[in-house]
Amino acid sequence: MFRKVLIILLMVVCVFSFTASAYTLDDIEWKSTETNTLHWGHSFENGEAKDDSYDTYVIKVEDFSVDGFASISISRDDQIKTVGFISNGQSFEYRDEEGGQDIKVFASELKLNIDPWTGNMEDPTVKLEIWRRGVPEFDIDIDTEKDEYDPRSPSDPNEVVTTITIKNDGYAEANDVEIIISPASMELADGKLKYNLFTLAKDEIAEPIEVSLEIPHLWEETDLDINVTVRAKDINGDIHEDSEKKTITVQPKAELILTKSIAEELYMDETAYVTVAVRNYGIYSMNSVTIKDTVLSSMELKDSITLEKTVSFKPGETIEVFSYSLKPIKPGSYTSPEAIATFEAPDGKTYTYESEDSKIEINGPYIALTQKLDKTKVEPGTEIKVTVTAKNEGNRDASTRVSSTDFPEGTSFVSGETTFDKVLGKGESGSYSYILKMNDEGTFKLPPATATFIDMESYKGEKISNMPEITVEIPEPEESSTSSGTSNPSNDGSSQPGTESNEEVVEPGFESIFAITALAGVYLAIRRRK
Repeated sequence: MFRKVLIILLMVVCVFSFTASAYTLDDIEWKSTETNTLHWGHSFENGEAKDDSYDTYVIKVEDFSVDGFASISISRDDQIKTVGFISNGQSFEYRDEEGGQDIKVFASELKLNIDPWTGNMEDPTVKLEIWRRGVPEFDIDIDTEKDEYDPRSPSDPNEVVTTITIKNDGYAEANDVEIIISPASMELADGKLKYNLFTLAKDEIAEPIEVSLEIPHLWEETDLDINVTVRAKDINGDIHEDSEKKTITVQPKAELILTKSIAEELYMDETAYVTVAVRNYGIYSMNSVTIKDTVLSSMELKDSITLEKTVSFKPGETIEVFSYSLKPIKPGSYTSPEAIATFEAPDGKTYTYESEDSKIEINGPYIALTQKLDKTKVEPGTEIKVTVTAKNEGNRDASTRVSSTDFPEGTSFVSGETTFDKVLGKGESGSYSYILKMNDEGTFKLPPATATFIDMESYKGEKISNMPEITVEIPEPEESSTSSGTSNPSNDGSSQPGTESNEEVVEPGFESIFAITALAGVYLAIRRRK
């Protein structure tokens, strides 16, 4: 008896299994894909080119009949799969069990264009609508209370309450629906990470799902993605999947906020006072934090202080790390270097924090004084030209007096100017030149020129120029280039015995006779003119 009952139960299970997996063309929910008007013998392809070639079919009008029918074929891979005869407003379906596709061809308009005299059709046409088996698609909405969470803030929640809404916005019912939630690095506080639905009809919205996720405590600001995937089967058993994500930002559990304070504007004769303070804005201690600061290149440090410290911070603690003063060196608009803090967290990573930029305007004149020589290496007795130039590279006018009062020993002043007195505006220059004679040998360093200035704010100062060097020396005599092979060691001009000479021999006294004859000729010429 038991054996019979068992066989009956197995048969029932098999019947229900077959019923659940099988479907007919009447069970299909169709989706319109394409509409085309075709002439006799014309065709078109329906579907998209995919790795699976079964998705593309050729629809062709094979023939028309005068009684109002069109013969339509459906082909795949150059083989006709089925032929249907349809009239206006009719359709036929084809189920490709091998390819897992279902197609419906509907004639929305058929024109035979029959000639009333001959009864023959003249260019008949049919307008075909192609339908495919619809499949489920999912619209996934992920909603959180906030987009940004800060574990340091007492007013912020400790959990991310997430509401997930799923809608089947496809063209067919979904079966065996799975909803999978991936919460990145967040731990589940309440709810589940996987839900199942037996079915979800077309246009149906599932009951909202709510899960709570613990906000993680991280050392740096981090974007976290909550991913939701919906996977389901269609009537043919094919799996369809859609995904969506929601990004939230989690602030760090501890953060160093550096504040560097310095005056925004000051004059050249003023002092800038700087303070660097650091606050641990967080809920965790930060130990062995290295703080470094840098002095602006246009200023100099007045205090004896090392701008690097290692300190530790309790949660919420603020420490003044540096306090020092600076003296301006040159006017202009500057950006003070940031103070920097570095911290190695227990996770082994090093985190860096910086203060905000500080803009500084330094006002006042700045006189740049230079001396230039037209020559730097000369012989004794040579004159050189010295040019002295003063330029105001600051941003305020200044009454400027420049003078050259000393000259090196072994030199003498020849001519020129050795002073000028002028108001130099921003970017303006003034100069003078003089001549020095270099009398003695040696290396001479030109004494500096001096400039004194004062502006309308009673800021005054003095500048000293550079000291160029001059080398004075007698050049080495040049060696004789006469070849020893052309010299004649004989004092009487005669050739040595056994040798030949190419030189012309001039008798003694011939030069004197020639000179007297020439003078006599000149005297006679003058007498004749008289």
